[in-house]
Amino acid sequence: FFSGRRRRRRRRCRGEHTRAHGSDGVVRPLRLLQKLVRDGGEPKPTHVLMSIGGNDARAAFMSSLNIDGIYQAMVDDGIVEEFRRLVKQVMAHVKQLILVIVYHPQVTMCPLLHMLPKQQVITELIVRFSPMFFDVARECKIPVIDLACTFNPYDAEDYGSTPIEPSNRSGVYIAELTRHVIRNFKFGVDEAKVYSGVINPVDCEAKQNWRPLTVEPIDDSWKDLEKYRKRIHTHMEKGRLNAPRACVIS
Repeated sequence: FFSGRRRRRRRRCRGEHTRAHGSDGVVRPLRLLQKLVRDGGEPKPTHVLMSIGGNDARAAFMSSLNIDGIYQAMVDDGIVEEFRRLVKQVMAHVKQLILVIVYHPQVTMCPLLHMLPKQQVITELIVRFSPMFFDVARECKIPVIDLACTFNPYDAEDYGSTPIEPSNRSGVYIAELTRHVIRNFKFGVDEAKVYSGVINPVDCEAKQNWRPLTVEPIDDSWKDLEKYRKRIHTHMEKGRLNAPRACVIS
């Protein structure tokens, strides 16, 4: 995925969504979804949770660590068009689709050790691609789960063995948000909404949840990048202020 020319990688990415299995052993979810629906097995899939962008960004990091370079590489690679195409293909089989904005990687002292650009670059990249999710959500009247405004990038407990993997705790955040959307969003009736926050805080957050569940309608105001930029920066600052304090004795 990370090697080869951009055109070759683009064709490979497209192939991932159109074949079930290949000789390389890769599992391709869309073909598996089509097979589940076609074969009429039980239980039939009722909802699809779709998160896109994280691996595309990591591939772009290989060629640039500059925000403009990364963004342009991803756009040139066709991520917006491919995203729209995939949404239509999924909804042709399962109408109840939930879009997911990828979580922000953990903020570390040496992001280059993990092949990541600086925190400010990643944050702005999420901002610039937010319309990709919100525009499609409005058109299709489907919900969006915003993990970038749910995880705390300054709290290691929200991440697993690497800064780009969720922990068991943040996995619960995802599960709880998904369950809430499934139970409360009326597909085919409700207009698009964006969900974020922690529903059932654990540990020290149980006393004072600084990131409670937030549900907002996705209207025309979300076309303004500044709205989402302010939203994520506010969340990041609250996360920094509420992160556990470390005490180092030497």
